[in-house]
Amino acid sequence: MPVSEVPAELIEAYKRTHYLVHTKDGILALRVGQPSKELANLIHAARAVGGAFITAENPFSEALAADENKARQALLREDLVGLGAVVIDGAGQGDDPSWPAEASYAAIGISREQACDLGRKYQQNAIVWFVAGGTPELIVLR
Repeated sequence: MPVSEVPAELIEAYKRTHYLVHTKDGILALRVGQPSKELANLIHAARAVGGAFITAENPFSEALAADENKARQALLREDLVGLGAVVIDGAGQGDDPSWPAEASYAAIGISREQACDLGRKYQQNAIVWFVAGGTPELIVLR
């Protein structure tokens, strides 16, 4: 199995991150490896088999200016809508208070391959994938 280019401590930080989904009923906080009935319900309501939590901000975890991140997010949203995803605003908030929350999307109804392709397109180290059971899984992309 190939060794990841992503440092182990960064992968661990991703696993400790709160992935916040802004639903009509409030904020749904997801954690890697922890089942979420609410997430399962969102997937079911969209008549989908899964989806991803993804961002275009801060490629390869290098901070960009706010306007650059906003433009990248707009392009990602266009890509997700073009794939037919149900797109819900969100944010990834890590344990490190020095790193601000990253605007993100929960994209329901795209395939794992599509999600990984978009993560690579927007130079992300990882994405969070989830299936109908509602348990988020970290997918390291490089």
